[in-house]
Amino acid sequence: MKKLFLILLGVAIIAVAGITFIQFNDSSFPTKNSMDLKNMSYVVNKEVFELKNGKAEKEYTPGSASKNTLTMFGEPVYGDLNGDGKTDAAILLANDPGGSGTFYYAVLAINRGTNYIPTNAMLLGDRIAPQTVEIHDGRAVYNFAERKGTDPMTTQPSIGKSVWVHYNEKANEIGEWVKDFEGESNLPK
Repeated sequence: MKKLFLILLGVAIIAVAGITFIQFNDSSFPTKNSMDLKNMSYVVNKEVFELKNGKAEKEYTPGSASKNTLTMFGEPVYGDLNGDGKTDAAILLANDPGGSGTFYYAVLAINRGTNYIPTNAMLLGDRIAPQTVEIHDGRAVYNFAERKGTDPMTTQPSIGKSVWVHYNEKANEIGEWVKDFEGESNLPK
């Protein structure tokens, strides 16, 4: 009886190991709990995009020539963004919904040890010129060029801008952090 139990236990262990191997090596399995940032799900404008090799395309209607495309722009930048000592990632996503604009979004992927959890996507701008993504003092910094508010969208972006992104651990959300902002309490009433 003991020998049969050990044989069955061994078969069960081999089966679990085989299934685990297939899951981590088969691209058809969902990658929501992945360490591979180019093959994960991201939510942009309340739409889920399942990236495969850094890109996802959605047809508006079956057979439509127009597609809503989401692409990882450049490579992720790694650093600790929540102070837990694990390597998180700052990601830049480009969304081309099929019109004349390309919309750029900041997203952080927080390392939970066995997987990354993406945050909400924060709009940086339409038809901007991305430059670099950096991590400073536990915050992601997205550097890009934009145009003046009075310029037409056809004008080439030429004004440098840096957006500092702060991670809210409790909500798993990001937002813009204004460096050295002292708050409204110091403003005259």
